[in-house]
Amino acid sequence: MRGLLAGGLTFLAYFLIQGAVFHTWKISRRAVALVGLWLLCLPVYAVCYALLPDDSALWPPELAAPSDPTTFFSGALLYFFLFMGYAQFFYMAESSVGVRTMIELAADSERGLSMEELTALYRYDWMLDRRMRRMIHAGYVVEQAGWYRTTSRGRMVAGILAWCKRLLTLGPGG
Repeated sequence: MRGLLAGGLTFLAYFLIQGAVFHTWKISRRAVALVGLWLLCLPVYAVCYALLPDDSALWPPELAAPSDPTTFFSGALLYFFLFMGYAQFFYMAESSVGVRTMIELAADSERGLSMEELTALYRYDWMLDRRMRRMIHAGYVVEQAGWYRTTSRGRMVAGILAWCKRLLTLGPGG
């Protein structure tokens, strides 16, 4: 339990710190900030684990886990998996057209919105421009005189993701 508790507490600290940072400063590279903050909290995990009492001090012998590398790394894995799940949720909440559409529809739930109104809110050119700017900022794409092309980093990532999509038979969607 010591490792799991340390992993959970460290993720809670990460979540609070990330929320404070994102509310205090305008972050342009959100993914880099998310991962960077997660890495900065790794020492917090080690300190939290060291400060928590041994399981044998709190639990009956049959429930107490030994304070060994397995216990330490199980808590670290919990911290990692909580972060990975949160990163997926964060990206969905931040970028999903479906989520934004539902929020807009819920804001006017009595009347709803027509397809014309939805189309005005979600112009394809605006969405594509926003995504292209993000990919340029991340180093996946370059733009020269109105033409876009992938960088070597972009080609590598595209190849990996295309392989994953073929493996999972996800089709061409986006």
